[in-house]
Amino acid sequence: MYPAGERASVRKLSCQEVLDHLSEYLDDEAKAELVSQVDLHIGHCRHCRVEVDTLKHTIFIFRENERVFLPQPLSDRLQAALEQAYREGGCPDSANRDPGPTEA
Repeated sequence: MYPAGERASVRKLSCQEVLDHLSEYLDDEAKAELVSQVDLHIGHCRHCRVEVDTLKHTIFIFRENERVFLPQPLSDRLQAALEQAYREGGCPDSANRDPGPTEA
């Protein structure tokens, strides 16, 4: 994924930094340095990789301009899983995160 030696020169980001820079990262004109930093982080952090992938899919669905309806049981399970993830922090360095909507 990276040329030899490049990985060592990329500054490591925390989970919070990845989340803070997500919209920049997903921008088509994102700086190569930021893309390398986020790619390095999500290469080993499953939680942030899920966040990035979920946002990418959300943007794709929005751009498709089609309404997507979930069956109610699936919608209920998804809502419960999201609420649980917010309660549990969901991120290895979640102490540095803003509280989710159910933690206020």
